[in-house]
Amino acid sequence: NLFDFTITPTKAGLPAEVKWRPDSKSFRIETHVETVAKDGKTETSVRDLGGGRISVSGRIAEGHKPVLRVLEASDANSFARTLLIEALNRQGVDVEAPAAADHPADKLPPRDETLKLPNVAKFVSPPFAENARLILKVSHNLHASTLPLLVAAKHGDRTLSQGLRRQHDFLKRVGVDVDTISFGGGAGGSRADYTTPAATVQLLRHMATRSDFDAYRRAMPRLGVDGTLAKSVGADSPAKDKVTAKTGTLYWDNVMNSSSLLTSKALAGYMTTSKGDTLAFALFVNNAPLRNGLTTTTVGKDLGHIAELLYEQP
Repeated sequence: NLFDFTITPTKAGLPAEVKWRPDSKSFRIETHVETVAKDGKTETSVRDLGGGRISVSGRIAEGHKPVLRVLEASDANSFARTLLIEALNRQGVDVEAPAAADHPADKLPPRDETLKLPNVAKFVSPPFAENARLILKVSHNLHASTLPLLVAAKHGDRTLSQGLRRQHDFLKRVGVDVDTISFGGGAGGSRADYTTPAATVQLLRHMATRSDFDAYRRAMPRLGVDGTLAKSVGADSPAKDKVTAKTGTLYWDNVMNSSSLLTSKALAGYMTTSKGDTLAFALFVNNAPLRNGLTTTTVGKDLGHIAELLYEQP
């Protein structure tokens, strides 16, 4: 449901190299990115111009590392339909419907009728541990947003609200105080999404009892090593690679003051302390104005430092 654009500088004065995926023939990609001098400023942007046209523009300094920009599909259903038809065409399957068209959901037969049709293809996804890694280590919010829907689909349901109600039942069953939390989505960005450190630790403690715990823990970023925690502590930190935890960041633009408000910055997961104890922990910073040098990055480093202190506790 998105395009990845990788922008790589060439020589100053020449166009930068722009590659993208998926390489759909139904979209027209217009690239206007210039390579500037090594001391020049790097600024790039991607815009949906409508009508299947996408613009990639800006400048990138010579010698700068490749820049990744993403653009979410404005209509995920139509985007998936287009890519499916193109994939079928590549395999020699003729499809009467045009690839570059909106998804005609109102023209599709009822689900009961489609289930009676012959099965001509099957897609087997990677193990769910790979999905967990993408959500936790890479911090892909769109994948997290699909989780309540996947839960619903597993039980024959089809809506977000049905998936969230099943999520409620699961959390209550494993000992999470559901009366202290609220969720309206799967990624934490909904206005209804609230939780507490205590409830988070309750879930973490339950997860540690499961047979798939090792895969769950491996899917999380490692402090000072990879994912969103790669640079949260220094290379010489005693807690490096002793903490596996998920980060979370939500902020809003404070337009009136030309600044931002950090709604929440969180770090939650597990650590093996200097004494060899295993801890489940959750750290939250809420409603902090981002000014006077305070940024989401500096708050993230503060949380990393607190994790270091917990690691070294006497």
